[in-house]
Amino acid sequence: MECVLADVLRDQINLGNKGDGNWKAIAYSTVAQILSKRFGVHLMADNVKNRFKLWRTWYGIVSDILSQSEFDWDSTKYMITVENQIAWNEYVKSHEEAKRFRFKVIPNWDDIVDLCAKDRATGLGVENALDVDDIMSKETNEEEAIHSVSFDLEGSSSAIRKYIRPSKSGEKEGMISLMK
Repeated sequence: MECVLADVLRDQINLGNKGDGNWKAIAYSTVAQILSKRFGVHLMADNVKNRFKLWRTWYGIVSDILSQSEFDWDSTKYMITVENQIAWNEYVKSHEEAKRFRFKVIPNWDDIVDLCAKDRATGLGVENALDVDDIMSKETNEEEAIHSVSFDLEGSSSAIRKYIRPSKSGEKEGMISLMK
Protein backbone atom coordinates (compact mmCIF):
# COMPACT_ATOMS: atom_id res chain seq x y z
CA MET A 1 0.00 0.00 0.00
CA GLU A 2 2.88 2.36 0.75
CA CYS A 3 4.34 1.87 -2.74
CA VAL A 4 0.99 2.73 -4.30
CA LEU A 5 0.66 5.69 -1.92
CA ALA A 6 4.04 7.01 -3.09
CA ASP A 7 3.12 6.56 -6.76
CA VAL A 8 -0.23 8.31 -6.36
CA LEU A 9 1.44 11.17 -4.45
CA ARG A 10 3.90 11.58 -7.34
CA ASP A 11 0.92 11.72 -9.71
CA GLN A 12 -0.56 14.46 -7.54
CA ILE A 13 2.69 16.41 -7.77
CA ASN A 14 2.56 16.13 -11.57
CA LEU A 15 -1.04 17.41 -11.48
CA GLY A 16 0.12 20.46 -9.53
CA ASN A 17 -1.52 19.48 -6.26
CA LYS A 18 1.57 20.23 -4.20
CA GLY A 19 3.32 23.52 -3.88
CA ASP A 20 5.76 25.15 -1.48
CA GLY A 21 6.09 21.98 0.57
CA ASN A 22 2.37 21.64 1.28
CA TRP A 23 -0.19 19.35 -0.31
CA LYS A 24 -3.50 20.73 -1.45
CA ALA A 25 -6.59 19.25 0.20
CA ILE A 26 -7.65 17.75 -3.12
CA ALA A 27 -4.44 15.69 -3.18
CA TYR A 28 -5.17 14.06 0.17
CA SER A 29 -8.80 13.37 -0.80
CA THR A 30 -7.87 11.93 -4.19
CA VAL A 31 -5.17 9.70 -2.74
CA ALA A 32 -7.54 8.43 -0.02
CA GLN A 33 -10.18 7.59 -2.64
CA ILE A 34 -7.71 5.76 -4.87
CA LEU A 35 -6.21 3.72 -2.02
CA SER A 36 -9.66 2.91 -0.58
CA LYS A 37 -10.87 1.60 -3.90
CA ARG A 38 -7.69 -0.28 -4.75
CA PHE A 39 -7.27 -2.03 -1.39
CA GLY A 40 -10.90 -2.31 -0.28
CA VAL A 41 -10.42 -0.24 2.86
CA HIS A 42 -11.98 2.97 4.07
CA LEU A 43 -9.39 5.76 4.20
CA MET A 44 -9.93 9.43 4.72
CA ALA A 45 -7.80 12.39 3.70
CA ASP A 46 -6.54 12.68 7.29
CA ASN A 47 -5.19 9.11 7.11
CA VAL A 48 -3.10 10.04 4.09
CA LYS A 49 -2.04 13.34 5.64
CA ASN A 50 -0.93 11.62 8.85
CA ARG A 51 1.02 8.95 6.96
CA PHE A 52 2.86 11.60 4.99
CA LYS A 53 3.63 13.49 8.22
CA LEU A 54 5.09 10.27 9.62
CA TRP A 55 7.22 9.82 6.51
CA ARG A 56 8.46 13.39 6.82
CA THR A 57 9.36 12.78 10.48
CA TRP A 58 11.19 9.57 9.58
CA TYR A 59 13.01 11.38 6.79
CA GLY A 60 14.19 14.09 9.17
CA ILE A 61 15.46 11.68 11.80
CA VAL A 62 17.06 9.15 9.45
CA SER A 63 18.69 11.74 7.20
CA ASP A 64 20.20 13.40 10.29
CA ILE A 65 21.56 10.02 11.38
CA LEU A 66 22.98 9.36 7.91
CA SER A 67 24.66 12.76 7.84
CA GLN A 68 27.02 11.44 10.52
CA SER A 69 30.16 9.81 9.15
CA GLU A 70 29.86 6.78 11.43
CA PHE A 71 26.53 5.60 9.97
CA ASP A 72 25.43 4.45 6.54
CA TRP A 73 22.37 3.08 4.69
CA ASP A 74 22.17 -0.56 3.62
CA SER A 75 20.04 -0.53 0.46
CA THR A 76 19.59 -4.31 0.47
CA LYS A 77 18.45 -4.57 4.10
CA TYR A 78 16.71 -1.16 3.97
CA MET A 79 18.15 -0.06 7.28
CA ILE A 80 20.84 2.00 8.92
CA THR A 81 24.19 0.30 9.40
CA VAL A 82 26.36 1.07 12.38
CA GLU A 83 29.99 0.03 12.39
CA ASN A 84 30.83 1.61 15.70
CA GLN A 85 28.35 0.83 18.49
CA ILE A 86 30.06 3.34 20.80
CA ALA A 87 29.47 6.12 18.24
CA TRP A 88 25.80 5.06 18.01
CA ASN A 89 25.40 5.11 21.79
CA GLU A 90 26.91 8.61 21.94
CA TYR A 91 24.67 9.84 19.13
CA VAL A 92 21.53 8.45 20.78
CA LYS A 93 22.39 10.22 24.05
CA SER A 94 21.81 13.57 22.36
CA HIS A 95 19.24 12.37 19.79
CA GLU A 96 16.75 10.24 21.72
CA GLU A 97 14.35 10.00 18.75
CA ALA A 98 17.03 8.15 16.76
CA LYS A 99 17.07 5.16 19.10
CA ARG A 100 14.09 3.41 17.49
CA PHE A 101 15.74 3.50 14.05
CA ARG A 102 18.77 1.35 15.00
CA PHE A 103 17.24 -1.86 13.59
CA LYS A 104 14.19 -0.42 11.82
CA VAL A 105 13.60 -1.72 8.30
CA ILE A 106 12.24 0.98 5.97
CA PRO A 107 11.62 -0.73 2.62
CA ASN A 108 10.19 2.41 1.01
CA TRP A 109 13.09 4.68 2.01
CA ASP A 110 13.74 5.71 -1.61
CA ASP A 111 10.11 6.84 -1.94
CA ILE A 112 10.33 8.73 1.34
CA VAL A 113 13.48 10.50 0.18
CA ASP A 114 11.93 11.29 -3.19
CA LEU A 115 8.79 12.79 -1.66
CA CYS A 116 10.18 14.42 1.49
CA ALA A 117 13.73 15.60 0.72
CA LYS A 118 12.57 18.63 -1.25
CA ASP A 119 10.54 19.86 1.73
CA ARG A 120 13.36 20.00 4.25
CA ALA A 121 16.27 22.36 4.43
CA THR A 122 19.26 20.74 6.06
CA GLY A 123 22.71 21.61 7.27
CA LEU A 124 24.32 24.17 9.46
CA GLY A 125 23.07 27.68 9.07
CA VAL A 126 19.59 26.80 7.90
CA GLU A 127 17.50 29.96 8.15
CA ASN A 128 13.78 30.53 8.21
CA ALA A 129 12.07 33.05 5.96
CA LEU A 130 11.69 35.64 8.72
CA ASP A 131 15.44 35.81 9.29
CA VAL A 132 16.63 35.87 5.69
CA ASP A 133 16.08 39.56 4.92
CA ASP A 134 17.79 40.73 8.11
CA ILE A 135 20.69 38.33 7.69
CA MET A 136 21.21 39.21 4.02
CA SER A 137 21.24 42.93 4.82
CA LYS A 138 23.87 42.42 7.51
CA GLU A 139 25.97 40.24 5.21
CA THR A 140 25.84 42.82 2.41
CA ASN A 141 26.98 45.59 4.75
CA GLU A 142 29.78 43.42 6.16
CA GLU A 143 30.97 42.42 2.68
CA GLU A 144 31.09 46.04 1.58
CA ALA A 145 33.22 46.90 4.58
CA ILE A 146 35.52 43.91 4.09
CA HIS A 147 35.94 44.41 0.33
CA SER A 148 36.80 48.09 0.49
CA VAL A 149 40.42 48.02 -0.63
CA SER A 150 42.97 50.76 -0.58
CA PHE A 151 45.72 50.83 -3.21
CA ASP A 152 48.71 53.13 -3.10
CA LEU A 153 48.97 54.23 -6.74
CA GLU A 154 51.95 56.55 -6.43
CA GLY A 155 54.25 54.63 -4.12
CA SER A 156 54.55 54.52 -0.38
CA SER A 157 55.50 58.20 -0.04
CA SER A 158 52.40 59.53 -1.78
CA ALA A 159 49.20 60.52 -0.06
CA ILE A 160 47.16 59.75 -3.20
CA ARG A 161 45.17 56.56 -2.75
CA LYS A 162 42.37 55.00 -4.77
CA TYR A 163 39.53 53.30 -2.90
CA ILE A 164 37.74 50.55 -4.79
CA ARG A 165 34.45 49.18 -3.61
CA PRO A 166 33.04 46.15 -5.46
CA SER A 167 29.62 46.59 -6.95
CA LYS A 168 26.60 45.13 -5.17
CA SER A 169 25.78 42.99 -8.20
CA GLY A 170 28.27 40.36 -7.25
CA GLU A 171 31.74 39.26 -6.45
CA LYS A 172 32.69 38.75 -10.12
CA GLU A 173 32.02 42.39 -10.92
CA GLY A 174 33.89 43.34 -7.75
CA MET A 175 36.93 41.39 -8.89
CA ILE A 176 36.75 43.04 -12.33
CA SER A 177 36.58 46.40 -10.63
CA LEU A 178 39.59 45.53 -8.48
CA MET A 179 41.56 44.38 -11.51
CA LYS A 180 40.89 47.67 -13.29
